[in-house]
This record gives sequence, structure tokens and C-alpha cells, in this order.
Amino acid sequence: MIQVVYRNGKEDMVEQKFLDILLHIGEIQEFRRSDHWVNVAEDPIRSSQQGEYCGENKRFHNDSELHSAMGI
Repeated sequence: MIQVVYRNGKEDMVEQKFLDILLHIGEIQEFRRSDHWVNVAEDPIRSSQQGEYCGENKRFHNDSELHSAMGI
């Protein structure tokens, strides 16, 4: 369970899957990590939205590269 503060100031404990949903819809003001509080408006957080990462996609492999690496 993760301690959260909603935008209206109410405090609560939520499961991780609900924290992700609440962050996505903008209902959370702060949440507690193991060592500190995270202010959603100021601190960097992971995003569940696709397309926000601008770096190299290391998980994508086209078939020719994959087959070459596997010796196929």
C-alpha cells in the first residue's frame, strides 16, 4: 500500500495499480516513496503514457537483425 495525498488534501492508502490510475487522471497531489514524498507537480515520475520517451527503443528489433543475431 502507498500513502497518497489527493488534490483536495485528503490522505489515503492505495494499491500500486490504483496509484497509477489516479496519477493518470490527475487526482494525486503527492505520494510517498520508500524514502521521501513525491510532489506530482514538481518531481519527475514515471509515465504510463506511450510516446513520451524520446530515446532509443532498445526493446524493438526488426526481423532481419533478430534473425542475424540468432544465426537464422
